[in-house]
Amino acid sequence: MTKILQLSDLHIGPHNDAKDQKTYDLIQHMMTHYRPDITVLTGDQIWSEGVIDSGRVYKELIEYLNQFDTQIATTFGNHDTEGHLKRGDLRAIEEQYSKNYVQKHHSLIIDDKEAYTIEVSSQDTLIHVLYVIDGGDYNPFGIGDYDFIRPEHVNWLKETYEAYQSQYKRSFQHNLLFTHIPLQEYREVENIKEFHGIFNEPIACSKINSGLFSQMLLNGDIEGMFCGHDHDNDFTINLYGIRLSFGRVGGYNTYGDLQRGARLIELQPHEIFKSKVLEFDDRY
Repeated sequence: MTKILQLSDLHIGPHNDAKDQKTYDLIQHMMTHYRPDITVLTGDQIWSEGVIDSGRVYKELIEYLNQFDTQIATTFGNHDTEGHLKRGDLRAIEEQYSKNYVQKHHSLIIDDKEAYTIEVSSQDTLIHVLYVIDGGDYNPFGIGDYDFIRPEHVNWLKETYEAYQSQYKRSFQHNLLFTHIPLQEYREVENIKEFHGIFNEPIACSKINSGLFSQMLLNGDIEGMFCGHDHDNDFTINLYGIRLSFGRVGGYNTYGDLQRGARLIELQPHEIFKSKVLEFDDRY
């Protein structure tokens, strides 16, 4: 079994105040109690707007994560690069200071946004592929608030899936995808009678649908997608065989009524994955 911890919307600020310390306490608790094999940070790791040293804040987070026996993977959200640093600058910090970052495969950077895969193996045999796609920050055309998955990355998902099939002469059926901003398809929660978890705020997705979900259906290998962004949502819906989930907001230095926490995902080679929300009791 492979255990994956999703940490989302940590929103660590520049002042290392009491709220940020509680966020670090949450990370410590989740790492030591659940001992994930892989930890995926799905965006909005830091505040950056008006922060002159957001690079220092991100460096401190990356260095803090070095103490844990887990592989670290990241993608970015709309708040990570609102200051003077670009996404490439944050990736450079990861490359320089992280001692436990995952090995990226099939990386493609479009408009400073990266897509890559993480390969999960057992006894030198590839058993799962985790797709990570940076969905951007704000809509460049002023159409609504939020950015959209670039068409090049939708095509990348198709070509990367085909590359794995060609290389290994078999298909993989229990793969996952991680991003920050939810797709429009998450809004189907309004039409589905049964869902698991909490739906407490409107889905803050892009107004442009570039077809990522349809490509996931065509590929047929992705069973679950995980995002962040909406702090008062943590639900899961099953849409045409793909489970669309939010993580649980982890940062104390931001809005949201939900108890802070994370999401734990358990992957088995021949079974449908399991996942659950973990809550952090900060009284102890």
